[in-house]
Amino acid sequence: MKKRSAIKTDLFADTHHREKLDKPGGPLMAIEACIDFAALAAEVDRIAPRPVGPEGDRSPLPTETMVRIRVLKRPYDLSDEQMEYQLLDRMSGKRCCGLVQAMNIPDRTTVWPSGNRTGEAGAKAVFEGVTAQLLENGFIARAPDHRCHAGSGAEAALHPE
Repeated sequence: MKKRSAIKTDLFADTHHREKLDKPGGPLMAIEACIDFAALAAEVDRIAPRPVGPEGDRSPLPTETMVRIRVLKRPYDLSDEQMEYQLLDRMSGKRCCGLVQAMNIPDRTTVWPSGNRTGEAGAKAVFEGVTAQLLENGFIARAPDHRCHAGSGAEAALHPE
């Protein structure tokens, strides 16, 4: 006789989980709703144009993806290695960075050079742009409280103004 279990299996479980993720309330959903990543990417491209490598060279990350990754790394104080893991492990992180259907999730050796491309001026433009857009939408970003375990997510939050 088969043992009873509270865990039910279903071919459509993944779809059900995604529907639950789509419900409002998650911090990444708030970030997605408040920030115009395309505008930030255009500003980064103006400050630090995308490099054009030799034919056959690996293409750089799209600027908007790079900006999304940098914005997501910041409040959670993630290293490049931690960001790679989060993008592999967390559906919400993949969704926020536009990588749900991507076969090649950026690894730490891709995240690091893409961050260096923008330099200080590009990073400043991104974070000033994010701050301004959040304020326009009635939110403020609070800096991490480093007494919490870095990267736990407990210290990162958007707060109504």
